[in-house]
Amino acid sequence: MDGGKTFSAPITVNDNLDPITHRFEAMGANGRGQVYLAWLDKRDNAAAKKREEKYSGIAVYYAVSNDGGQSFQPNVNAADHTCECCRVALAMDTDGTPVIAWRHIFGKNVRDHAMLRLDGKSQLVRLSHDNWEIDACPHHGPALSIAPDGAYHAVWFSNAPEMRGLFYARSSDQGKSFSSPFSFGNLKAQPAHPYVLSLGKLVFIAWKEFDGEATRINLIQSSDGGGLWTEPEKIAATADTSDHPLLIAAGEKAYLSWNTVKEGYRLIALPENTQ
Repeated sequence: MDGGKTFSAPITVNDNLDPITHRFEAMGANGRGQVYLAWLDKRDNAAAKKREEKYSGIAVYYAVSNDGGQSFQPNVNAADHTCECCRVALAMDTDGTPVIAWRHIFGKNVRDHAMLRLDGKSQLVRLSHDNWEIDACPHHGPALSIAPDGAYHAVWFSNAPEMRGLFYARSSDQGKSFSSPFSFGNLKAQPAHPYVLSLGKLVFIAWKEFDGEATRINLIQSSDGGGLWTEPEKIAATADTSDHPLLIAAGEKAYLSWNTVKEGYRLIALPENTQ
């Protein structure tokens, strides 16, 4: 409560304490002082195995704190049959409702993306229709940002036969429908781990590429809410091991948050397109 100078003692949010997977957590807070956590959870998979029943993937769970993070309500199963190791994305809608996106298992083993508003009444929405069938976890979760005008902006990775690379789509009706996917990135440079940030009509997308010697972070931006995009520009690079790129905002200013072994942690102001 003092700007990060001190922190409270940690509390355990997952109310299942078995030594199994509770991981890839995402967090968000709204203007009502509620704090939401969503994560991948193996409890239902483990229970099914004990019953000798088949259970594809694992599940995504969430919990809410109504007192600013001092305590959390009981865990809630948001969806069964999620991919095991792809990160969960969480963004707050304009009404304070959290929205989560993750890689889901559709049908036998199609690992495309799903989205859900955590309002207790919405149904799972299929975000991507790439039809990537793979009997493994790609370790490539989506990213989601919701603009002040209520537009949903999503990015993801796919390696489906007809949909390879990185993709962006937007929704103006709370995820009921999405625009046709927009492809970006250089397939010859292993494009990976895209992240999106929206500040009104200004939308940024950053991702990693590798040219055989160095990893670079590329950036494209849109000034009309995701309709038209600039050409990619390099905003950072490293010749060593690196983390995934994250985009964060402070007021009306956007930054790249990136940690690399050689250069250390960097917080880089994003250039704004003046065209």
